[in-house]
Order: sequence, then C-alpha cells, then structure tokens
Amino acid sequence: MRCLMSLDFTLSKFRALCSAIAQHYPTLTLAEYFEDAELPDRFAMMRHDIDRRAGSALGTARVERDL
Repeated sequence: MRCLMSLDFTLSKFRALCSAIAQHYPTLTLAEYFEDAELPDRFAMMRHDIDRRAGSALGTARVERDL
C-alpha cells in the first residue's frame, strides 16, 4: 500500500504519458485497429478502466481526444 501512495495518477501525468507515446508511435482508435487491413509496423495500444467518477472519466476522454 505504501508504494501506491507515491504514484501520480493525475490528468497531467496521463497527458504527459499519452503525449510521449504519440510522439513515437502512430495512434489508432480501437475501431481503426479492427477495421484497418494494413496496420503500421509499430504502434502502441493502451487500455484503461473508466473511473467511477464521471468528471474524471470525462477528463481522461478529453486528453485522449486532444492527442
């Protein structure tokens, strides 16, 4: 439990993570992944759980939309 207290699960950290990934890998939606016959050679897929709080989930969705 002590380890979790030092982790930063803020939207600013999530935005920084997504931005770093987008700089090095193409971004695809899940629909694009399943529809596209020719995928890029390298790409990253991220999965996350929806937060119980609607405001937090909306913030996460906005970060993803902006990237």
